[in-house]
Amino acid sequence: MKEHDIDDHGLTPVDPAEAQHHDATLCPECEGTGTLPAGETCPVCEGTGKATGRTGGG
Repeated sequence: MKEHDIDDHGLTPVDPAEAQHHDATLCPECEGTGTLPAGETCPVCEGTGKATGRTGGG
């Protein structure tokens, strides 16, 4: 392996359809649950689980 090569051995392929959101009305961060996996209220939708006009970050 050369210095600039990427070691992708062991990575599983991802289905592109699976990477997309299934329902555009659901919050992209919590996917409609209103909470994050840690149990916190989702900061994007503020717990509603609905999609908002807010995008991006940084």
